[in-house]
Amino acid sequence: MTIMIPTLSLLIFALNAAGQELPSSPHGCTEGSCYPATGNLLIGRAVNLTATSTCGLNGPEQYCIVSHLQELDKCFECDSQRPYHPLRHRNSHRIENVIYLSDRSGELTWWQSASGKEDVSLRLNLEAEFHFTHLIMKFKTFRPAAMIIERSADFGRTWRPYRYFASNCTRTFPGVPAKGLHHINDVICEERYSDIEPSTNGEVIFKVLDPSIPVKDPYSLEIQELLRITNLRINFTKLNTLGDDLLDRRTDVLQKYYYAIYELVVRGSCFCYGHASECAPVPGVFTRESGMIHGRCVCKHNTEGLNCERCKDFHKDLPWRPAEAENPHTCKECNCNGHSNQCHFDMAVYLATGNVSGGVCDNCLHNTVGRNCEMCQPFYYQDPNRDVRDPQVCLLCDCDPVGSFDGGVCDSHTDLDMGMIAGQCRCKANVKGIRCDDCKVGYYGLSQNDPQGCQPCNCDPRGIIRMGDPCDQISGDCSCKRYVTGRYCDQCLPEYWGLSNDQFGCRPCDCDFGGALNNRCMMESGQCDCRRHLIGRQCSEVQSGYFCAPLDYYKYEAEDASGHSPNDPALPGKVRPQAADDCIQHLSNQARRHRRHRRVSSSQQYHTALRRIRQLQQTPDVTTLNREHTPGLVVTWTGPGFARVKDGAGLVFTIDNIPHAMEYHIMLRYEPESTEDWEAVVSITSVNLPSSLRCGNLLPTEQLYTETLLHRNRYIQMSRPFCFEPNNRYVVAIRFQRHGVTHRHLTAFILIDSLILIPKYTELPGFQGSGLQAEQNREDMVRYMCLDFFMITPMPLLAEMCSKLICSISSIIHDGALACQCDPQGSLSSECNQVGGQCRCKPNVMGRRCDQCAPGTYGFGVSGCTACNCHPDGSSSHQCDPLTGQCPCRQGAIGRQCSDCQPGQWGFPSCRRCQCNGHADLCDPQTGECRDCRDNAAGHQCERCKNGFYGNPVLGSGEHCQPCPCPGNPGSNHFNGHSCQSDYSANQIICNCNQGYTGSRCDQCAPGYYGNPEQPGGQCLPCQCNNNIDPNDPESCDPRTGRCLRCLYHTHGQFCSECEPGYHGNAIAQECRRCTCVTAGTLQSACHDGLCHCDPESGACPCRENVRGRVCDQCAPNHWNFGEERGCEPCDCDPQNSLGTHCNMFTGQCHCRPGFGGKTCTECEQFYWGDPQVECRECNCHVHGSNLRVCDRTTGQCDCQEGKAGQKCDECARGFTGAFPNCVRCHQCFQLWDDIICQIKRDLDHIHFTAQRILESGVMPGVGDARIRELEEKLKQVKDLIGSGRNESIHQLIGQAIDDIRAEIAVTDGRLMAISQEINTTAGEERFLQRTLSIMEDELRDLNYTVANMQLYHLPVGFADQFEKLKKDYQKSLQAEEKCNASVSGPFSPVEQSNKTRRITEELLEATKDEFLKAVEANNQSLNELQQEALKLGETVQDLSQKVCGGHSSVSVNGSCPDSQCGGAGCRDDRGDLICGGEGCNGTVGSARAALNQSVNTIQSLMAANEELQNISRKLQEIASLTQDVKNQTMKTLEKAQEKKKHFEDNNKNLKDFIKMIKDFLTGEGADPESIEKVALQVLSITLPFNRTTLDKITTEIRDSLSNLTNVEAILNQTADTVNKAKELLSKAKDAKAQAEGVKDAANSTKQALEASEKAIEKATTALKEAQSNLNNTQNATAEVESQLLLLERKQMDIVMRLQNLSAEAEALRNKTEMNRRMADDALALANNATLRASSLEQSLNDTEEQYQELLRKVDSLGGESGSLDTISQKVRMMKSDAEDLFNKAKDGIKELEELTNTFKDNEDRMQKQLVELEDLKQNATDVRDELRRKMQTFSSCQV
Repeated sequence: MTIMIPTLSLLIFALNAAGQELPSSPHGCTEGSCYPATGNLLIGRAVNLTATSTCGLNGPEQYCIVSHLQELDKCFECDSQRPYHPLRHRNSHRIENVIYLSDRSGELTWWQSASGKEDVSLRLNLEAEFHFTHLIMKFKTFRPAAMIIERSADFGRTWRPYRYFASNCTRTFPGVPAKGLHHINDVICEERYSDIEPSTNGEVIFKVLDPSIPVKDPYSLEIQELLRITNLRINFTKLNTLGDDLLDRRTDVLQKYYYAIYELVVRGSCFCYGHASECAPVPGVFTRESGMIHGRCVCKHNTEGLNCERCKDFHKDLPWRPAEAENPHTCKECNCNGHSNQCHFDMAVYLATGNVSGGVCDNCLHNTVGRNCEMCQPFYYQDPNRDVRDPQVCLLCDCDPVGSFDGGVCDSHTDLDMGMIAGQCRCKANVKGIRCDDCKVGYYGLSQNDPQGCQPCNCDPRGIIRMGDPCDQISGDCSCKRYVTGRYCDQCLPEYWGLSNDQFGCRPCDCDFGGALNNRCMMESGQCDCRRHLIGRQCSEVQSGYFCAPLDYYKYEAEDASGHSPNDPALPGKVRPQAADDCIQHLSNQARRHRRHRRVSSSQQYHTALRRIRQLQQTPDVTTLNREHTPGLVVTWTGPGFARVKDGAGLVFTIDNIPHAMEYHIMLRYEPESTEDWEAVVSITSVNLPSSLRCGNLLPTEQLYTETLLHRNRYIQMSRPFCFEPNNRYVVAIRFQRHGVTHRHLTAFILIDSLILIPKYTELPGFQGSGLQAEQNREDMVRYMCLDFFMITPMPLLAEMCSKLICSISSIIHDGALACQCDPQGSLSSECNQVGGQCRCKPNVMGRRCDQCAPGTYGFGVSGCTACNCHPDGSSSHQCDPLTGQCPCRQGAIGRQCSDCQPGQWGFPSCRRCQCNGHADLCDPQTGECRDCRDNAAGHQCERCKNGFYGNPVLGSGEHCQPCPCPGNPGSNHFNGHSCQSDYSANQIICNCNQGYTGSRCDQCAPGYYGNPEQPGGQCLPCQCNNNIDPNDPESCDPRTGRCLRCLYHTHGQFCSECEPGYHGNAIAQECRRCTCVTAGTLQSACHDGLCHCDPESGACPCRENVRGRVCDQCAPNHWNFGEERGCEPCDCDPQNSLGTHCNMFTGQCHCRPGFGGKTCTECEQFYWGDPQVECRECNCHVHGSNLRVCDRTTGQCDCQEGKAGQKCDECARGFTGAFPNCVRCHQCFQLWDDIICQIKRDLDHIHFTAQRILESGVMPGVGDARIRELEEKLKQVKDLIGSGRNESIHQLIGQAIDDIRAEIAVTDGRLMAISQEINTTAGEERFLQRTLSIMEDELRDLNYTVANMQLYHLPVGFADQFEKLKKDYQKSLQAEEKCNASVSGPFSPVEQSNKTRRITEELLEATKDEFLKAVEANNQSLNELQQEALKLGETVQDLSQKVCGGHSSVSVNGSCPDSQCGGAGCRDDRGDLICGGEGCNGTVGSARAALNQSVNTIQSLMAANEELQNISRKLQEIASLTQDVKNQTMKTLEKAQEKKKHFEDNNKNLKDFIKMIKDFLTGEGADPESIEKVALQVLSITLPFNRTTLDKITTEIRDSLSNLTNVEAILNQTADTVNKAKELLSKAKDAKAQAEGVKDAANSTKQALEASEKAIEKATTALKEAQSNLNNTQNATAEVESQLLLLERKQMDIVMRLQNLSAEAEALRNKTEMNRRMADDALALANNATLRASSLEQSLNDTEEQYQELLRKVDSLGGESGSLDTISQKVRMMKSDAEDLFNKAKDGIKELEELTNTFKDNEDRMQKQLVELEDLKQNATDVRDELRRKMQTFSSCQV
């Protein structure tokens, strides 16, 4: 049992760690959780524990023990046939022996397996679920080399491993991880319990919940599943042996290897989730052994089950939960209101109630339902007068099951918020009534199967009559509007559409009767069913590319008909006999007729007419007469012209393109040549018998017409129509003869235009019948005179109604629209007019399809046709060949146009012979200039010698043309001249040399040429110098070799093709420009004598390292120190503290983030402190409390003024009082008290420190055992004295002690006096050092202030490094100061130590004094070093003076520098002015002065440019003024045009009203012939509102107004001048830019010298007062020069940029001016166009007046005859048509004038914008000029 004590302790610890054995609360189970006891699950379950192998079960077996091998009794017997008994069966080793470690007598017992058997299992079967916590096994033999612990939670059906154990996990269990636990439920393999040692009493301990893995929730499903078992199995799989079994498997070897266990503990409990404190036996288990852990919980908290895992019945209102320490989670009883005793828990309900209640009652009684039986069942409702627990609380509903929901369910209770009333029926959606037994309004057919109760009427609200119910309550039929139909009134009647809220519901389709197939349409969209190529809702529109045929579409030109003679049998009617040959009588009659018309007035005319008659007798019977279109005249015919038919002859037309079988009216258009009337005998014959229904029954197939052609008419319509049909061919033969005569005359002709078939539309659908629409269509055709439009030519503009009706007719006839088929060569587009189909023809092209040339033109092609332009004098006709264009020429004329003379003549039409002095046969037909002169002659009349010859070739001179000897003859390879002349005075020939030759015989090369012209075949060639030499300079190139000798424009080379060194660009284009390299950035080897070499093509300069830019003018990105010989250096900006990696190109200063400073941002910024690697904080030194704004860079302590204290100097210091910053020193007594208080404080601190040490060590410091013994002895002496009673002795001893003390006090006082003297001496030295340090601090403060100011004003290059050195020196001084202060003040100073302790020894003071002296010595050494640096600085000043002024500064006593003419630092003249630089001095000042002079020159150039810009501005102002004048004149023209437009409109309206009155009168019933004649005469007497004079006046005014537009040319001229001025300005700007670049080079040179000066300046700033007095003056002067020159460089760069912008803006100005010029040209063209149209308007008015005159003449020709109604109506229509044409032309003219006005307005706006842009350009130039002036003034007043 003693061995079990540590084991049990370990078990208890494991249980506590696993949280399994939780003690019950003191209150039991009433207020919290309670738990049953935990124990060994094996106790009482011996029968449930089994082993697969036990030794001696079948008989005694031998086994041996390894540890007894050396003993005699090493083997023993095992006999387990009977259970173990301590007396009788001690050798029995069954498995139940492991339950206890020993028997009652204390003897150890164990279980042992058969020897040599490795696979052995132990198994524990439990009667219920238990929670298993851990396992302990104590082995008698070796522990197993491998084993597995397994568990089952389903009573052995399935097993899962807990843990693997092996001495070598990798080899034994290769698939099991051997690493440590990561999760509480990991399955791993362990090796610590499988070693071969110990050989006995080895233990194996397994804990289900490892203590090293924390468990958050011991009641989680994962943990519960891990602990829960019903069976436990231990599998031993391998024995631990000594290895001999591997070699020998004999029995005696294996007898010592087996498994033997002393004790097995399976720890666990019956788990009750905190709801039980004890467990009872499971039913069926009758074992009652002490210590046995039973498996059934005795549950509390209204729970039940073996493990209290659920709530009791009817206690399920809350979810079951494990009990907690302070909350038992007792199961709550359900609330069923007395209507049930059963319930269940519903988690969803529990969550829905906010975790309050989750119980749901089951099997509710008394017709109740619900979670708490609180509601009534369906078809029942709660009686509001009864309690909810009353058994009679639910009553039956009274609802009609047909009309209510769910067969008659009513509201179960009253809830006003939900609209529920107990017993109220819930009607279906479409039902009403208390019992839900009626349909709602708008519904019908109450039905139980209908989920809505009643069906909706579904009447379309748009189609019903809104009165009462929309439909019948039973049938559901709707009441529809007039044009609406359908059960639901949702459809339109046929031929109606668009169901809407209109009065009648739907609208008529109104389909076009021709364009649509019928009058039906889509009900939704109203879209009709269209015929082919017709579109639109009503099918009344024509598709693009198609057209409607007009009524006269079927037109057959007489020119295309076949002509027949009078005797041709093909012509109908009888042939009249020809009149006699003697035509005198006929001529007399004809002459009488002519005289009556005043056309023949003399005998000469008479004979002329006679000759004409004879000619006519010889003309053909039928000829084609093409008539040209004359601009301005109305075309009264169709096609090319007419067929001219002789009296008695005829025409035969063939018709075979009839589209529709119907009757057609036959119309004949003609023009008489005289006032005689004619008649036409017409025969119409069908080649085939008619087969159509329309024409098949009509007889006969041939019809004859005889119609009279009145001379006053232009058309005749046959008296009756003829029926034509498709697919048949008809022949129409017509004989034309004079009316009322018996003989035909050969001199009588008539002009026939065309034959037209007009469909008889009245028999088409839409016109026939007595319907309202048909009658309306017929009336519209008559009312709008639609048919009359096609009787005359040209056809006037159709009325809109006519166009619609004609389209409908065409659609019926052709079953749709016709394709335009515009000829692609002759038309402008593929589209045509929608009515008529006329395509848009190209010039001189005619025909509907634009497929033929107009008369008088030829050459049909892609460009149209070309006018014949036959010469009127040379051609017999205006017509020409339609293919070749050849005109018919008269005798003596030739050429296509008959406009040329015969060969050898010129001057058509007065042709005369050519005069060529016998040297040519032909000459120019127009000028008479001779062609192809012979005999080396030339000239207009071959009157001179041609080039290369000399002499006199004039006929009769006797001379001939001789070749020029220059030096050879013309045509040879040695002729170098182009002409020569004879010098008769010198009797020699003078040659005129070709280009490149010179000399009297052209045998030398001219300047700029080379070669060997003196030799035959030699020639002079231009020197190949790329135009870079002076061609007039004879020495510009070698005359023999051509080598270029004197190259211009900075070029060089053999061909002047390269830019000379120091220049770059395109030498061939004469664009070599000087290299603009910045010397400070260019390699020194590339620059010599102020000129740097660059790339000859690109101009790129060779830059130093890390220098960039084409001219090497900037450092590479992230580099600085421009101008150094080694190039630019990296910025090295701190990546954390800077805003980027770039820095200032000259100073290297990085752009630091706020709070950081230093050149590379590695320090805190000025006025900031802290560690820059961590954080920089602002000093925030109070302005009234600190001496400077800077603070200590490390601590942040500000330098406080006297009386101020605090880190920021924002409070009064100790010893001062008052409200900050008004701090006043305290009274003198304060110092005394303050010293006392400080001493007391120090004493207290010392006491506190001593007490703390005593508390810590328990021993008083400084008090040892000897001292204590001494005190004890003295105390004993005192006691002895007091006890002895010897007072005298006591007094004597006391007196002696007092004397001794006084002696010690005197000695101490002497020592203190010496110390006080030393303190005073030390204090004096301290004050001296304080003053010295104060002076140094003031100097350093001033120096810091100066440094800060210089940093603010852009410190020069390298100053930051010197400033860093100065700061380091300052830090050394501060350290020295601190050492000094530490020697005289502070808590560890000698003075403070003497005041504190009064016992400080002289040795400490001496040590302090030595340290102080060392510090003083260090300070003196630092001062010596500073003096040495000052001396070095003086030497540096000499170098600086040499670089800045060009001379050294050897200053004498009076300040003069006799040894240096260039001056230097501190040098002054006689007047006391500083001397620095001068002529011949190469210092910085000299370079700056040269730069200043160049800047002055640049300023003067820019001032001149500014003056040019001002001139440009004035010019633009003048342009704006002229534009305004043009605008005003245009506005006046527009106002006049609008007045004329209004006048024309009024007159046109009056004319229309008058025409309407005439029409009404003529169509009235009471109009007799006399009245009609009077009206006609009155109409003919009407004149135009404007006479010729008035129209001329108006036209003149229009022309005068438009003539003012010629000022546009002046505007263009001025604009051109402005462009030239802008170009000159651009040239000057480029010159100024070149000068500025020169200035920039000088500035760069200056800056390079200054950069070396800056380092010396930085050292000068670190010197103390002992430095030379003139050093600061030099520094200030040099800094000022540097600053000004840097500023000059920036300004010069800005000037270059501004000049570049100025160049770009000048170029933009030139473009704008060119745009203005084009706009002005457009305006001029529009003005000319307006003038032409005004002239056309005048011409139209003139033509109208002529037509009126012609009308008057024709009325006069009527004589006394009264015209018929048709004739007068025809005249009125013609007059109306002419008036409308005039009105339309006037409107077009006014419209174009308005467009012209808009164009001028746009031009004005554009000019105004350009004026604004030029003002901006002027301002930019002014800014540049002012800036340069300011710089000039600055440098001119500079004092160096």
